[in-house]
Amino acid sequence: MFKGVICPIITAFDSRGNVDYKAQGLLVERLVGHGIDGILFCGSIGEFPSLSLEEKKTFFKWAVEKVSGRAWVLAGTGGTNVGETVELTKYCKMIGADGAVVISPYYFQLDERALHSYYASVAQVEFPIVLYNFPERTKVSLPPKLIAGLAEEFANIVGVKDTVDSMSHTRELIGEIIPKRGDFSVLSGYDEYFVPNLISGGSGVLSGLTNIAPKVFMEIKAAFNEGDFGKLCVLQGRLNNLMRIYSMTNPFMSAIKYALHTMIPEVGYALREPFLPITQKERDEIDELLMGIF
Repeated sequence: MFKGVICPIITAFDSRGNVDYKAQGLLVERLVGHGIDGILFCGSIGEFPSLSLEEKKTFFKWAVEKVSGRAWVLAGTGGTNVGETVELTKYCKMIGADGAVVISPYYFQLDERALHSYYASVAQVEFPIVLYNFPERTKVSLPPKLIAGLAEEFANIVGVKDTVDSMSHTRELIGEIIPKRGDFSVLSGYDEYFVPNLISGGSGVLSGLTNIAPKVFMEIKAAFNEGDFGKLCVLQGRLNNLMRIYSMTNPFMSAIKYALHTMIPEVGYALREPFLPITQKERDEIDELLMGIF
C-alpha cells in the first residue's frame, strides 16, 4: 500500500521548546517539492516520546492540512500506553491522515503473545496500520512469522517499517509475507538498505536521511525503475558516505537537525530535554561531511 520514499520528518522546536510550525512548514514544502511519496510525523527522529498526547493531536491535524493530499501523511501513534495509542490512532483516522506507524511498547521486553495482543488492540481501529520494528530501542524484534500472522489476521495491518541492521531479516520478511499478501508494504528503516530492499522485492524506505537528501532517494527510486544500475551504484556510494552522520552525535537527531539548519537557516536545531545541545566540534565535523557530499 505504502511504497517508494517516505520521510520520517524531524520536529522543529523554537527557542521556548514549542513546535515551530513556520519552520516545519518549510521542511514539508521542501519534501513535497522533491516529490516525496509520504511523510511520517512523530516517528523516532521526530522525537515522539517528548511530545504530549495533545501536542501530537495538534501536530497531526496541522500536518494533514499542510500536506493537503500532496503526499501520504503517516502518524506515529505507538507507545507504552495502549489506551493512548488506540485513542491517537482513532483521532488520526478522524482527521483524514493516511495511516499510523505503530512502534511496539518499550521498556519491558514483551513476548510474542503480548505483542500480538497489543497490535490486535490497535488493529480494531479500522485504519491502515504500519508495524514499526525497531529492536535497538524496544529491545525486542518482531519475528517475521508474527508479522505475517498479523497481516493475515488483520487486513488493515498494511505494512512494516523494519529498522533492523540486517538485510537478511528484511529479506526473510519479504519471503514470508509477500506471497500471502502481495499488497503488504515492507519498508527499510535503514537508509543504506533502500536499494537491497527494492532488489529483494520490498516496497521502499522510511528513513532519516530523506530529511537531508530527498533528491538522492528520489533519484535512487527512478534509477531502479529505469534499470539504471550504474547510476544506482553511484547513488549508493553517496548514501554510504552520508550514513556517517548517524554516529556523529548522540542522539543522532542532533546531527540531522543541524544538517537541515545549514540548508534552511530558519529551521533551528534544538532538541527537547533531556538531550543536550550539539557541540561546536560536532557542528564542524558535520559541516565537513556535508561539504564533501553536496
